[in-house]
Amino acid sequence: MMRKRIKTACLSALLLSVTAQASTWDDIRAIEAEKGNPSTSAPVETVNPAVKPARWSTLTNGQRVNLADWRVVVFMQSTCAYCHRFDPMLKAFSEESGLSVTAFSLDAKGDDAFPDALQATPEVMVQFFTPGMPVATPTTFLVNVHTLATYPLLQGAVDKPALASRLDEVFQVAMSGRVK
Repeated sequence: MMRKRIKTACLSALLLSVTAQASTWDDIRAIEAEKGNPSTSAPVETVNPAVKPARWSTLTNGQRVNLADWRVVVFMQSTCAYCHRFDPMLKAFSEESGLSVTAFSLDAKGDDAFPDALQATPEVMVQFFTPGMPVATPTTFLVNVHTLATYPLLQGAVDKPALASRLDEVFQVAMSGRVK
């Protein structure tokens, strides 16, 4: 029970960084609307950047998944050669697909792809790296932003087709409710 509370707190902090940005955008829109700027004068209450528009992707089994409901979490290190190879591809994949990525750094430093990586605290590490799972970089997880259900994706660097294939597989498991 305690582990679940810690996990919820850690993942909530992860998602809070996204919603904090939303309030800033709300403030900017409100200021611009007051100035009468036509490009932002839409009623502020109709625009909520915290709620991402649906971004649908079709899996190989024909099932559709809203990528706005999910986030990839990557653990990396600034000195990791595999991260330097994998992270730029992951960032490009994220930009192309619309699947958000949050980066945690084991050494409190980012890299070229994720310069603002968050420090991986011991609490975060315990929540993601379950007993018996080796701590390696890069390691990626898939997280449902609503339920905080977490699914291991990959350990190590892979190419884009391998990442897409593994995501498809894990999405199918997650959508079926099975545990893998």
